[in-house]
Amino acid sequence: MMGTTYTDISFHELQAKLNKRENLKIFDVRTAKSFGRGHIKGSINVPYSAWSTIPRISAEEEVVIICYFGMASSRVSEQLAESHDKVFNFKGGMAQWQGEIETETIRHKWNTERIYTLVLGFLFLLSVPISFLNSWWGLSYSAIVAIVVLLSGITNHIFITKWIRSFGFK
Repeated sequence: MMGTTYTDISFHELQAKLNKRENLKIFDVRTAKSFGRGHIKGSINVPYSAWSTIPRISAEEEVVIICYFGMASSRVSEQLAESHDKVFNFKGGMAQWQGEIETETIRHKWNTERIYTLVLGFLFLLSVPISFLNSWWGLSYSAIVAIVVLLSGITNHIFITKWIRSFGFK
């Protein structure tokens, strides 16, 4: 017989279940961005907005639902308890989680080398007014270097990356 209610579970109770390696599935109903910032190791991200279709859960699995503070997870737990017996709502949500968290590695379009390149380009560009004090050649040289470095940073062209790595940057 399927349950009609769920059970609230505390940090210590959940930690005990995780330590015993029980047949447990943890669903995190926060947004993908929040999930990426930190979540319980092994949890599965199914955002609250996606709970119109309930994921497959075997009858023998215990299910823990977690969100930010426990409010959205209680609504999902109530919905899930209509079709599943062993449903737990993590009381207090991630705000109450005291254990280890796992984060997602997010690759940024603006990597360190590209930022250094752009900063270097702007520094060269700032040297242009100073070159007015020098000969015409100095002005041309500064302007060309600034343009090349800026374009390299914008297009992320490989030669500037090799040059920056030659200075020890990773």
